[in-house]
Amino acid sequence: MRNTIGAFLLSVLGCAAPLAQPASDWQAITLYPPAGIYQADFLPAMVAATESLWQVQDQQGKPVLKTIDSIASMNVIVAQDDEVRFRRIIELKELDRAGLQRMQTLVEQHPLVRRRLVTADGQATHIWMRPQTAVNPQDLQRLTRQLQQTLQQQLPVSCRMTDSQQGPLAGLYLSEWQFETTARPAGLQALRALDKAAQQLSVNTESDQVQLYSALSLLSYLGGILGAELLDKHGMPVSDMAVSQMYMLAESLRSRDLQALARPDFRQLQLVMLGHQQLPAVPELTGYQLSHTHHWQGTPEQYRILDCRPLTTVSAEN
Repeated sequence: MRNTIGAFLLSVLGCAAPLAQPASDWQAITLYPPAGIYQADFLPAMVAATESLWQVQDQQGKPVLKTIDSIASMNVIVAQDDEVRFRRIIELKELDRAGLQRMQTLVEQHPLVRRRLVTADGQATHIWMRPQTAVNPQDLQRLTRQLQQTLQQQLPVSCRMTDSQQGPLAGLYLSEWQFETTARPAGLQALRALDKAAQQLSVNTESDQVQLYSALSLLSYLGGILGAELLDKHGMPVSDMAVSQMYMLAESLRSRDLQALARPDFRQLQLVMLGHQQLPAVPELTGYQLSHTHHWQGTPEQYRILDCRPLTTVSAEN
């Protein structure tokens, strides 16, 4: 049914942020295209619809969202021909059969994309948003209506609220931990501390159910593109010089993701985990103090769903 009618699932929920904020700053939408994600006739419409979300405003006429992460908006570092380039995941001019295959390969291989943005079967894609400020219950309903109207303006759909608690985000959690230090750590020292914390989180988890990433994940991916001489057999940069080389390239290609996950001075590090299990214990990062934490949970009490179907299907059902 979902492969033929399509659906948007809008998850708007509160989250715990004991060291930073009292309320959630995550919103998430899951989109089911009629024939799956990798369709040349659908992807341009999804890009337009995603970009239109930037126009959503509050009652004072100010933009509501400060970040949008999706395959329609995300830029990544990739190897393209004989060069390393910074490009959009969806390149509208390359939506032929070969381009769609390259896009699918990139989604599956990139450490920050994968299940965070696309389901394993390729039938649904997630759009993660952060508002400028935490959303209270009154603003929640207003934001839901605004997103509904904005999406309907870009896509031939009719949306309605449902009571269903089913969806690919139900039962998931997304945890972010941010660590800081007043010391002046070397890059390799900081990455080894990240690796140790990641291994601690990975104990007793299944790889197909949990997605864990940090700056080390992105640097290992980038090092593989640039050349194996920058990495050891475990995917760790071989030296502080190798770390500096990769950071210089990432900065020249405007990689905001690497900057967010680890500042160039390595005084601030971030570790992210997406999974189906219960919230994990806070990992310990040697030499660092936990400064902020965010926990998103797709629970029945918090998972609100906005069901959008093609107008032709709605008319036929009526």
